[in-house]
Amino acid sequence: MNQDRRISAHIMGMDDYEIRMIELIADGFTHIEISEKLNLKTSKVLNLRKNLISKTRTKNIASLVSFAYKYGILKV
Repeated sequence: MNQDRRISAHIMGMDDYEIRMIELIADGFTHIEISEKLNLKTSKVLNLRKNLISKTRTKNIASLVSFAYKYGILKV
C-alpha cells in the first residue's frame, strides 16, 4: 500500500486491517471468502464491515467502495 493511501485512511481513523477489508470488498470477495483470507470468523467480518459503513457514514457496500475511491484509499 502506498504511503499517501495509508495517511489518508489513518486521518479518517482507519487502520491497516480495515483498509485491507475494503480492498477485499472492492475486489468482490464475499464475507465468507474474506473471513478465510483474514483468518476470522464470518461474524467478525460482518461486524467489521458494518463498522466501516458506520465509520465512513456510507449506506452500503457500494457506497463504501465509492467512498474509498473518492478519498484515495483505493486506486483504480
